[in-house]
Amino acid sequence: MSISTARHYPMDFQHQVISEVKVHNRLLSDVAKQYGVSSKTVYKWVKYSESHKTEKRGAIMSEIALLQEKITQLSQQLQTMAS
Repeated sequence: MSISTARHYPMDFQHQVISEVKVHNRLLSDVAKQYGVSSKTVYKWVKYSESHKTEKRGAIMSEIALLQEKITQLSQQLQTMAS
């Protein structure tokens, strides 16, 4: 039976580390060293944040498309009622 060595870091902490890498353009290895986190962990956080943003962006774009269709339908109904 093995003992899990995985650590759970608060989300605020993870966001701060990710920000150092992505926003402040710091080297991943330097940030990892500064915050006492493995480079592999920081890499995973950064990769996850990028993929998560892509998924969110896709969902938002789908919602915008649906709303645009609804606006078109409502505009057509309004024109019909005004005639």
